[in-house]
Amino acid sequence: MVIFDEKVTHYLGGENYVFLGVREGYQTLLSTDMERELDHMARFFKADVAYKRNIGFTGTLRIEPKPEEPTKHQYDWDAATADNFLQKYGLIGLTF
Repeated sequence: MVIFDEKVTHYLGGENYVFLGVREGYQTLLSTDMERELDHMARFFKADVAYKRNIGFTGTLRIEPKPEEPTKHQYDWDAATADNFLQKYGLIGLTF
C-alpha cells in the first residue's frame, strides 16, 4: 500500500501539499516513452486526488515547476508545460 505524504500534512494540520519536481532519471528523451510516462503521471495524480478525499484532507495539492533550473527563463516554459499537462488529462477541475 502506498501512503502519500499528504496524510502526514493532513495529520499535522497543513493547508497545502506540494509535489516537487524531480529529475526523471534519464539523460535524453530518446531513452523513454514520454506519452507513456505522462499517462502514468496523470493516473498517479488522479489516484492521489481520490486518496486525498478518502482521508478527508481538504488542502490544496500543488505541482511545482522547476524554477531557475537550469535558468530563470525556463520557469515560464515549465509553468506552461505543467498547465498543458493538467488540461490534457482533465486534472484542472479535480480540486488540486
